[in-house]
Amino acid sequence: MRIARIGLVGALLLGAAACQTEDGGAVSANIPPLAFVRYINAVPDTNNLTLRWVDQLDFSPQTFVNVAFRGMGQGGYQGLEAGSRHLRVFTHDPALSGNVGGAVTAQMADTTFTFVAGQYYTLLHLGYARTGQTPAQRVLIINDALPATNTLVSIRAIHAGLGLGAVDIFATPLPTTALAGAPAFANVALTNGTTGISTYANVPVAQFAAQAAATGTLVSLFAAAAPAGVAGTTAADPIAGATVGGSVLTAIAFPASVVGSPAAASATPSIVWFSDRQPARTTTP
Repeated sequence: MRIARIGLVGALLLGAAACQTEDGGAVSANIPPLAFVRYINAVPDTNNLTLRWVDQLDFSPQTFVNVAFRGMGQGGYQGLEAGSRHLRVFTHDPALSGNVGGAVTAQMADTTFTFVAGQYYTLLHLGYARTGQTPAQRVLIINDALPATNTLVSIRAIHAGLGLGAVDIFATPLPTTALAGAPAFANVALTNGTTGISTYANVPVAQFAAQAAATGTLVSLFAAAAPAGVAGTTAADPIAGATVGGSVLTAIAFPASVVGSPAAASATPSIVWFSDRQPARTTTP
């Protein structure tokens, strides 16, 4: 027992020494240039998905695990070492593998992309997993050109609603407000990673909702209220939302889940709001 204790103390001392310079000072972490990425699952006919970086572990997000349909990987934007990076997406689905008696992990996507330091990206997994359905699933890498900081609320829309035509997106006080006038974002087509993504627009600080209608019509197809957010205090930083100036939000239109598939979601299309940037901090770092 005593020998084991001495060995443990020695190991701790060696570990501490490894984190110090020769003169006893602390060693600063060598953080490489980072891009910032988030993963969103818009595949309506399979079960939860997991994204893995297969080129290196260091400075690679490890939280994009078991992401449900219409969900986002834990933590939102995560730091990723910039440069050419290799990712794969996997699922656990016996229907895809063909092994009904015992499910195996199936690889869904395999992509290499060059990420630029300091820039933000949404990795939107869009398309159908089942063979023969179009468009086939793939990871769309969207460069999120976040708007300049301001005191209003910045919003944009992304059309990921498979099976839906182009839509107009309206900003209304409530999800049930009758549509009228011009949409906030007109004729938004299904995204391919470049088109189907509106530019950011600034709206007043007030509770509002997004409603989708077929282009050129005033009949609401589906809607969702934006999160209200929480104002900041000296004790807690603000949380992004419609009532908090400086918030940046994206409304994504999702399709219904495919009947009989493992995707757990409602049987109708919907809009889900995501926070792109939090308002300025109100606490002292």
